[in-house]
Amino acid sequence: MILTVIQPSYFPNISALSRMARADVVVWADSFRYSKHSTINRARIKTVSGAAWLTVPVLTTGRMSQPIQKVIFDKEHFWRQTHLRSLEVSYQNSPYYNFFSDDIENLLNENYVFLNDLLLASTQFLLRKLRTPVKIIRSVDLPNVEDRSRRVVRWMQECKCDEYLVESADMNYIDAEIIGRIGKLIEFEFCPKKYHQLFQSYIENLSGLDLLFNEGEMSKLILAESAKLKRT
Repeated sequence: MILTVIQPSYFPNISALSRMARADVVVWADSFRYSKHSTINRARIKTVSGAAWLTVPVLTTGRMSQPIQKVIFDKEHFWRQTHLRSLEVSYQNSPYYNFFSDDIENLLNENYVFLNDLLLASTQFLLRKLRTPVKIIRSVDLPNVEDRSRRVVRWMQECKCDEYLVESADMNYIDAEIIGRIGKLIEFEFCPKKYHQLFQSYIENLSGLDLLFNEGEMSKLILAESAKLKRT
């Protein structure tokens, strides 16, 4: 059984989805600290003018040390219809947009209390539509261990996994020897496979929405071909 840890994000990018697709258990790291200008509350899509961000406004003033699970929306901004309109304008001519637009509208119009609820719903939506079944366990429901490598070991034990899938960029931040005492380490490298996109100039690693709208049922294969794994 393979475990990986994912930072919550809004309609996550293809790299994150590709890594989740190679795991059996995903730890949803909602106990981690919220970070501004990340993909936590932003999704990158493709427009006629190039890449653009869909940003969910949240309250951060005086709250910079808050965990992701406690982040709340800034209710002064009416962002839902703006996001839906941006998706319609950018993707209405894509092959599969009309198959999913109503579901996305229903998803965004739910009455969420916390940002984390929206992030989890958007991620589960993409995983379902990309036919990628995976078990998600929230990190707030797992033991809190300060040391990163020992935390991974504890979570592997709690989730009954014997392999840990980690991004290449994060290999220097973990102790392979500690993790190797209970299981194997798998290095994940994102090798983006090109797919059909609207407009000119191909853009890598957009939100999974872009892949879904353009490739539909082929998306699962593209996710698989975008992952390179190395067991150490």
